[in-house]
Parts: sequence; structure tokens; C-alpha cells
Amino acid sequence: MGFVSTILGFCGFGVGISIGLVIGYYLFIYFTPTDVKNPAIRPLVEQDSKTLQRLLPEIPLWVKNPDYDRVDWLNKFIENMWPYLDKAICKTAREIAKPIIAEQIPKYKIDSVEFEALTLGSLPPTFQGMKVYFTEEKELIMEPSLKWAGNPNIIIAG
Repeated sequence: MGFVSTILGFCGFGVGISIGLVIGYYLFIYFTPTDVKNPAIRPLVEQDSKTLQRLLPEIPLWVKNPDYDRVDWLNKFIENMWPYLDKAICKTAREIAKPIIAEQIPKYKIDSVEFEALTLGSLPPTFQGMKVYFTEEKELIMEPSLKWAGNPNIIIAG
């Protein structure tokens, strides 16, 4: 390695790289591009509703639409109960899937199929809002808006 660095030193790589870095730094600092345009900035009050929805896609439904109600209390409840709900939902899914899988196995000449691991993950679903309809038949219709960015882990073994 000493031989290669000696040859490169004779060729001027040590000094050339240093000078090139210093010149590049000053060019970067003191010369600004001329084709850069400042974006048009307008207050949100002056925007129309379509533009606002395009700019702010992740705002909850109860902000966008007054028909939807806030359900923060339900989100907190589900967040606290999620480890238990995850186990219960996965247990129910196993019980429902077992007979269906057992019915399909002989068609494909497979010995067995089992869930090695089944979990819906650590992230609970989030209710963005709830729309409630009152009817004349003494019924209550609830329309939830649900978002779930889950991290499930499902391993099937044969």
C-alpha cells in the first residue's frame, strides 16, 4: 500500500484533491443557481376546498366533514385493549380457518397446513370518525371510518 500512495503522491493526487475540495466548497457556497423560482405562497383561507383536500389528505374526517363525530375515546380504548383484542381475533381466525383449510387439503394432496405464527401486530386500527344515522324504525346506524397501518405476522407451515 505504501508503494501505491507514493506513486499517487508523485502524480499530485494529495495536493490536487485538497485544492479541488476547497474550490468546490467555495463554488457551492458563493454561486447560487439562477433558475430557481420562489413558490407562490397563499394563506390557507384563500384556497378552495379541493385544493385544501389535496394539500391536507391526512386530516381526520370530523375536520373535513361536519357529519362525522370525533371518537378519540374509542381510539384510546382500542389502543389499551389491543394486545388482548389481537389474541382474541387471532384465536377466532384460527378456529374459522381450520375447517376451511381441512376441507381444501385433500384436493391438493397436502398432508397438513397449520398456522405457525398468527398476530395482527402491535399497531391498533384507528377510527378517523363516526357517522351516525337515526331512523324512524328505532334503529341507529353507525358508519365508522377506519384506518389501519398494521404490521401483521402470519407464518403458515405444512
